[in-house]
Amino acid sequence: MKFWKNMAICSAALLLLGGCGTKTLRMNIGAPEGTVWGVAADTFARAVEADTGGRWRVEIAYGDTARGLERLLDGKAGAELCAVSDLTALEERLSALSLPWLFSDAQDVDRRLLHGPGGEAVRNLIRATTLEPLALGENGFRQVTNDRRPVSAPADFRSLTIRVRDDDMESALFAGFGAEPVRMDWADTFPALRDGDVAGQQNTLESIRLAQVDRVQRYLTVWNCAYDPLCLCVSAELWAKLSDEDKEIFYAAAREAADAEITASRARDAETLREFRKSGVEVTTLTASQIQAFRTASEGVYNTWRDAHGDELLAALGYSG
Repeated sequence: MKFWKNMAICSAALLLLGGCGTKTLRMNIGAPEGTVWGVAADTFARAVEADTGGRWRVEIAYGDTARGLERLLDGKAGAELCAVSDLTALEERLSALSLPWLFSDAQDVDRRLLHGPGGEAVRNLIRATTLEPLALGENGFRQVTNDRRPVSAPADFRSLTIRVRDDDMESALFAGFGAEPVRMDWADTFPALRDGDVAGQQNTLESIRLAQVDRVQRYLTVWNCAYDPLCLCVSAELWAKLSDEDKEIFYAAAREAADAEITASRARDAETLREFRKSGVEVTTLTASQIQAFRTASEGVYNTWRDAHGDELLAALGYSG
């Protein structure tokens, strides 16, 4: 309704002034409505429209990430907000950000990635795919749930079936703990958990909340296994056409959007944990020594990644082993 209202206003301006002069940026969000991703989208849209004096307006669509990226690469869309993990099909080295316990907590992420040299290294890899990365946002740390027992040590995973993404790294991680990883689309996960086809899963708290996983899982372990950043990027075709002034406006708007989204994401995660505890979910938050036991057990995942991609990006991210 808002879109058609804006179009009507523009049409009226054409009749009165002989030209509207407004360009539309079509932006896809790789998540459903109702997530904190929308904070970034709305903030970016408002800032771009305000700071260009209405020369640009942003049309937001929530939908499928794969299709959105395809349209972006084909020049049929102008901007995308997606998980960086979704870009690994374009640049495999970005999978480093999914390595287990690469970052310890939010402050570590801020220091080494979002406001540190690692962020520029990541943006350069994304830029090499022909996309222009404007800012990095946050989808949060991936936490693990199950309906069998509390998990606080690698041995607690023995014989548990765990839903994983179609990802060799995540499969190897859980297999190394003695679990049985089962690759499955996220859309199929809730029914599988409800029906007992798998015992557990790992995802960000925002994804767990939206899918209502807490309705069918009794135990949640906060272990900050892998950090999941977002990227707000635009197509190379659009970027080449922007004036230097508009490029600066887009950059500034994206940074404002990312800051707002990160703040909202961390507040939402804290709220989600409170809600889960209140609803009867048993939440186990691992200590540093408990996490170290998991890190030691996952060294083989790092060795495999290094053999394939080297140490350059890990060094840029400040990883010391």
